[in-house]
Parts: sequence; C-alpha cells; structure tokens
Amino acid sequence: MVTLNTLRNKGGVLLAIVIGVALLAFVLGDMFTSGSTLMNSSKMNVGTIDGEKISMQEYGHAIDELTEVQRITTGREGSNEEQNEMIRVQAWDLMIRNKALKPALAEVGLTVSDEELVDLMSGANPSPILVQMFGDPQTGRFEPAMLRQLLANVEQDPTGRLQIFWNYLQGEVADQSLIFKFKTLVDKAAYVTGFEAERMAALEGETYGVDYLVSRYESVPDSTVTVNDAALRKYYDTHRGMFRQQDSREIEYVTFEALPSQEDYAAAEKNVREMADGLRTTGNVRQFVSMNSHNPFDVRYYKAGELTGELGAFAFGAGADEVYGPVLSGDQWTMARVADVQTMPDSVRLSSIVIPAEPKAFADSLLNALQRGADFAAAARAHSVEAQQVDGDGDLGMMDPQVLAPQFADVVKEMNVGDIRTVTTPEAICILKMTDRKGMARRVQLGVLNYNVEASEQTRNQVYGEANKFATAAAAGGFEKAVNDAALAKRVATISSNDRTVGGIQQSRELARWAFNGEQGELSDVKEFGNYFVVATITGVREKGIAPFEQVKEDLKTLVVREKKGEMLAAKMKGAASVAALASTLGVDTLHNDDINFGGFMAPEVGFDPAFTGGVSGIGKTGVVSKPIVGRIGVYAAQITDQRKAAPMDVAVEKARLAAEAQQSAFMAAYEAFLDLCDIQDTRYRFY
Repeated sequence: MVTLNTLRNKGGVLLAIVIGVALLAFVLGDMFTSGSTLMNSSKMNVGTIDGEKISMQEYGHAIDELTEVQRITTGREGSNEEQNEMIRVQAWDLMIRNKALKPALAEVGLTVSDEELVDLMSGANPSPILVQMFGDPQTGRFEPAMLRQLLANVEQDPTGRLQIFWNYLQGEVADQSLIFKFKTLVDKAAYVTGFEAERMAALEGETYGVDYLVSRYESVPDSTVTVNDAALRKYYDTHRGMFRQQDSREIEYVTFEALPSQEDYAAAEKNVREMADGLRTTGNVRQFVSMNSHNPFDVRYYKAGELTGELGAFAFGAGADEVYGPVLSGDQWTMARVADVQTMPDSVRLSSIVIPAEPKAFADSLLNALQRGADFAAAARAHSVEAQQVDGDGDLGMMDPQVLAPQFADVVKEMNVGDIRTVTTPEAICILKMTDRKGMARRVQLGVLNYNVEASEQTRNQVYGEANKFATAAAAGGFEKAVNDAALAKRVATISSNDRTVGGIQQSRELARWAFNGEQGELSDVKEFGNYFVVATITGVREKGIAPFEQVKEDLKTLVVREKKGEMLAAKMKGAASVAALASTLGVDTLHNDDINFGGFMAPEVGFDPAFTGGVSGIGKTGVVSKPIVGRIGVYAAQITDQRKAAPMDVAVEKARLAAEAQQSAFMAAYEAFLDLCDIQDTRYRFY
C-alpha cells in the first residue's frame, strides 16, 4: 500500500497537526478494593468531564486508538515513555473536546455538518490538515490523487487498521473546523476603538528622558507594619482571583545516591580489559560493539577531519587489528577499533519512481524499459504515485547518501552515475537512478565501545540499607528530626498531578503518583529511581480552585505588608518640587535614563516593573513631578526632562495589531472560562 508508506513518511507532520489542534483548543488552545466491582467502583475512574465520569476502560480505548494511529503513521510498533505520555495527553484532550467542547458549542449552533465535512475532505477548499498530509511539499498544493489512494487502501485493508486512521483523520478535520468557528465567533466580540488605537500609536512613538528615584519596600522594616486577620481577610475577599490554583502537592524529600565503590571500579576495569582483548580479535566489530557497548553502534562513515581528538587520529592511522584504549574518563571506559573502510561520495543526486508493489509484472516491464533507455523523467510523471515526483520529474536533488534508510543506502553505495536499481518495500517498489555524485573520499566506520562504571548490586543494597534506616527513623521520630540527626540535605518540590519527573530525578513519575494518592503528613517508603533511593513526606495539599484563606495566609501577609509600605512611602513623596530635592530628603539616589517608552517593562537600574513605564507615560508634561508610582519593587517618583516623538505610527496598522492581540486574549480567556465551567477533574495520576 503506497499511501501507507506516504503516511509513515509524513507521520511527523500529522502528529504535529494533531498536537496543534489540541493546543489550539487550550491555548488559542491499590487499584481494587475489597467488595468493589471492576466497572462500578469510583476508583476505576480517571476523571470527570462536565459531570460525566470517565472510566479507565473508556480512556484506555481512546489511548489504544491513538496508539494505532501512531503505529500507522510512523511504521513503528513500539514506543518510548515520552511518546506514550504524548498519546495519553492527546487522548485526554480528545475526550474533553468530545464530551464538553463540542456539546457546548452545539448548544449555541456551532457544528460541522456532514455536508461540510464532505466539502472539507473532497471539495475545492480542502482542510489545512489534508493539505499538510497530502500536499506537494514544494508547491504546497493539495494532491487529491494521494487521498483517493488512501481511500482505496482503506477499502482493501482486511485488518481494519486503516479504517481506524481514516475515522480519526475525519474527526481531526471536523474538530479543527469547529474550533476555527469558535475562535471566529469570539474574535467578533474583541473590538478596538479608534481612540484606543490613536492613543497607543502616540504613546509608542514617544520616548522620554527621565529623572527618577525609587524608595524600595525593604527600606521599611517589617516590624513597623502591623496587620491583623481582618485586613488579611479583606484583601483576600477583594483579590480572590489571585489565589486561583491547580491541584498540586508539596513534598520534602531526601536522596541516597548509589555511586560506584572502589571495588566496582576495579571490577569494571577487569571486564573492560577482557573486552579489549575480544574487540582486538573479533571478526565482526559491529556485532561485538553492539552486544557489549552501553551506547548504540554508530553506523556512519566519516572522512578525515570529521572525527576530532584522539579518536579522529586513531581512525585514520590505526592498523587493521589495532584497538584504541581502553581509556577511562569520569565513569566511562572507551575503546575503539575500525569496523569498515569504504570510498564513498559526499553527496549523490537521485531520481526515483515509486509504484505499487503489485502487479510485479508492471514493475519489471517498466524497469526493463528504463534500462533500455526510456525517458526516466517522463516515466516518473506518468507512473509515480508520489506527488513531489510527479511534478519534479522524479528528481530528489543532491543528498548525503548516509541519510537514506539502510535498504536504500546499501543499494546507492554500489551505484555509479547512470545506474538504475530497484528497492522493494512491503508497500511499494522504488526505482532509483543516480544522475550525479560528488566528493568521492575514503571513509572510516569506527566501532566505539563505551562501558559505564556502575554501582554493583552489593553497593546498591548498602545504599538502600541507609535509606531504609532513615525511613525507619523518620517513621518513629518525624521526618524533620531524622533529617537533622542524619545531617542530610533536605529537598523540597511542588508537584503537579501529571509531572513525569520530580526534582530532576529521571523516571520519578511514581513519586508524583504517590504524592497525589497520599495525604498531608504521610511518609513514603524507600522509592528507587535509577541510581537514587528517595524517602519523602507530603507537607502540603493544594486542591484545584480558590485556595482557602488559611492556606495562603502567609502569602497574604506579605502582600498586605507590601501594600501598607507602599502607602507609607507614597505619603512621603507628595508635593515634591523636583526629583532631586525629594531624593535628598529621602536619602536615595537620583537616577536618569534617556530611553523610557510606554512599551517597556523595566525600571532601568532597578528591575522588572511595568508600573514605572506606565506611570512615566502618564505624566504628560516636562518638568512635572509624577504622583507616587507604586510598583512591584518600590514606590517611584519621576520627572520628564526630555520628550521625543518619532514619526507618527500608522493608526490603522496599530488598530489591526491591537485587534489581533485582543482576539488572541479573548479566545484564551473564553476557553479557560469554558474549562472552569466544565469542572474537569483529572485523576489520571491514580493509574499513570
């Protein structure tokens, strides 16, 4: 199936589109208990979307379908944890779309009808997703023939796998169109007046020279400011939106790292010396390195100058059986031997014709005709199913032959200019013709064997014993006391429910899951992550929504104290005749800058403080001392000494820019508000 091969070639594009649609929506966009049944227990739910409980089975089915889509588009059966996590995120986002967004939009009349979907899939203006998937990469033009080939393959596929992909593709096309409709609706509500545009155009065209000072908050001792619970409660009630939070957990933890002992280093060196003897005598360097090295075998061939340092010098000066090293650097031993030497071109120019694998008789007939002198370019235009070859006479351009897939590279390296060869894959037959090659040079394939010195099982058991001793002490006398008694370095972390790592510790997802499944004050057992053994305790539980008053009381105290300090400092600045005189009275320095603009965010020589540039722009006249400008770092007084106006900005252009920003912000705000109303409870951490 030729189109299946095309899907694999362009799978990365599709996955990027899929992720983009999900992001558009968002940014633009112990398992069993006694007596519970498998499907009815609330513990088998991975979350709630708009009041509907999502079962583990339903979520798992969505993951399975997306996994199948990935297999089809990449041609790979397996996947790593990062790819699995991406699929889980996509599955959850897809369920939010299907169970919350689409029903909500349908209520206000926003849908994609069957007729619209047909038009998006096969009409004059196809979906951007299809243009990306089935378009000529050089011209960007949609190629309907490629889509028709996919449909033909869907009908002929007895496994049903392509049907899953086709259903998914239609869903993504429809959803992207629906989200665009949603955004267009919100965009119409975002309006910028002519006055706003004129004022912003004027402000952005003005630059000021300014004398200014700052009286920092830390200049007022905290002890001189008193606040009571009533003041804190008033601030909390007035600014509740500031304390909106997502689910998180705060933990404290200690780590015990299993580092190699002297005995481990000695044992590793013994093994390495034996490997060096084996590498020297082996008849298959590539196989030996692949079986023994901690790093993958590098299949690339290098010419002189491309490998540097000692390995580079060795590669082009070593005898047939000579071995480099072993050399120890840090915790890694390195040795090497030349695996192969070939004379290869730096680049080749190829033309290709891709045709279905069946009927094979047609492929044989076409190959014979080409080898007898038939016009290759005309044959490509007439018979190749790949769009870039139809329009480009089959010419693939100059390329490094080593970037080709192995089955193609093995054929190409044996070809001379003018030669025609075939490469057969399960889905297609590719006829290749070499039209040019450049830079023939001697190249070396170097078998580099890396062997890491690692902690032995005995060493790891000793470290585990230390961690377990600490955990026992913490359980008996408390985590803090155990840390102090053992003179250990305590670490802290704030964890979100879907964090994959904690504190930079690789593969520590289980620590995050434990924290979200536990309760405040709970102590973990010893958890093992690679070379680290971890013992942790939960010190804080923050639930989604507005944080309770008591939980943010200390934060409130800081904010209210700063607010009162601002009032105190501002009171001292009123009625000043000049910034210089006020600076003398307050005992602070007078600062000056000639490049203050409304669009800036910095108070020069002070720090990030947008209130400063806003306050300066509002003064209006040269020589006038501003009202006190209360910022995030302190309270400012400013005086314009010079005012310069650039060429007037185009008000229409400024209005268009402001409108685009307003539309972006409005859509983000609308979607965030929608998510809040849906009351999405994500408890996937119970399982993943």
